[in-house]
Amino acid sequence: MTPRFFVTLAVVGISALCVSGCASTPRLKKSAIRSPGQEILKIAKTKSSPPSISPKAYAHYSMGMIYDNEGRIDQAIEEYLKAIEFDSQAAPVYYRLGSAYLKLGDVESSISALNKAVELNEENARARFLLALVYTSQKKYDEAAKEYEEILKSEPNDLATLSSLADIYILGQNVEKAIEIYEGLLEEKSDSPVIHFNLGIVYARAARPDDAKTQLEKAVELKPDYLEAHLALAVLFEMTDELDEAIKHYKEAIRLDPVNTKLYRQLGRLYFQKEDTGEAERQYKLLLKFDPEDVVAYIELSYLYVAGSRIDEAIEILEEALTLDRRPQDVYMALGFCYNEKGEKDEAIKQYEKSIEIDPFNARPHFYLGAMLEEMGKRKAAILQLERAVELNSQDPEALNYLGYVYAEEGTKLDEAEALISKALEMDPDNGAYIDSLGWVYYKKGMFEEAREQLEKAQKLVGDDAVVYDHLGDAHFKVGSFDSAKEAWQKSLEIENNDEVRKKLEELGKE
Repeated sequence: MTPRFFVTLAVVGISALCVSGCASTPRLKKSAIRSPGQEILKIAKTKSSPPSISPKAYAHYSMGMIYDNEGRIDQAIEEYLKAIEFDSQAAPVYYRLGSAYLKLGDVESSISALNKAVELNEENARARFLLALVYTSQKKYDEAAKEYEEILKSEPNDLATLSSLADIYILGQNVEKAIEIYEGLLEEKSDSPVIHFNLGIVYARAARPDDAKTQLEKAVELKPDYLEAHLALAVLFEMTDELDEAIKHYKEAIRLDPVNTKLYRQLGRLYFQKEDTGEAERQYKLLLKFDPEDVVAYIELSYLYVAGSRIDEAIEILEEALTLDRRPQDVYMALGFCYNEKGEKDEAIKQYEKSIEIDPFNARPHFYLGAMLEEMGKRKAAILQLERAVELNSQDPEALNYLGYVYAEEGTKLDEAEALISKALEMDPDNGAYIDSLGWVYYKKGMFEEAREQLEKAQKLVGDDAVVYDHLGDAHFKVGSFDSAKEAWQKSLEIENNDEVRKKLEELGKE
């Protein structure tokens, strides 16, 4: 039997990376029923027994199988039904009928026929196996588990059934039972790379990354070209910030699957995270060599250039991307960012406006345009764009916070500002910038003690930030903590020269 991979592999993000190029190892199943036809019958065939059918029924049963094999499913069903007319107790006919209905997508009729097959022969493992797969496709995990458990009563060591049951436990969120099964299987088959792999994925699902890595590394040791295991290890090491190890396994995955462009993107991102811009650039260029129409790659490469102060090159690569005429609204947004970094604010605004013209219902360019206008002191125009961004996407914490902060700066709609920022904090409770915004709203509302409390919290999270120290100094001053106010304003000035802050210190010195 082909080694099985349970359907929850995506819990560590591997399925997004393993595409058509993954040919060196057994393929991942995207669903419990990959094809409700040949594959399922192939699985079930290993559990079949000689049919016990009356002669008249057997003639129709045989003809039904011929039609079945030829793909003439409607005629096959007619023959199976005729066979049942002659022998209503023939369990094999009901099994065949159930599988035929499944091929046509008639799930309810399939379940009815398969249940009848099990009723007539409780030890009919292949009918139970297929029935479990159908239940799984309907997300009826408890029913599927019961069928596998019934099979195990007569075949307690059946690897396929045990693995399938473990998969069902995973889908039903019973991770510990799945672990128990795979650990038991490992005692029987410690040399199976597939079992080590599956156990590693289950451990990852159970938030046991070290145990997961141990099992996946064993899978790779037993099968060095195990692509999925290398991918799983790469993702796990990336999640635990062990970037060198992650890179090692992504490279091995590329060796096994050299045309998988997703892997080059992941490597490029990791090298960029490690500030190895040269290697990151090389990976993106390899990606574009295999897929020269990958607009996202052009955009990400432009950001890499901006990070290296190569803004003209970033603009050039984005203008090249525009010639593809694919997702131009995203390219214009990236161009807006580049021109902003270059200091050409008016040109940046034009790019954001082009993005909005193409896709007026996308919240992001409205947000970026609003932020840009606010930086330029065009606050009323900024508010209109930020309000539109929140209207289009009320779940974007950045936009919620930004609009709330601008309201606070204006000293208007302070209750609404508090509600917006509080909502942003519900999504990202430890974001120091959002906490600073909330503190500033409290300050504007005259709630100075509450403001100081929030701003102190924000400073601890954000660290050395001129604006946060300035706000904190204001709050200290309002509650009469003049020494603390002086200290906060001095720190603000150390970070960034600001005439207004300097004036506050001078005024404080006169008192």
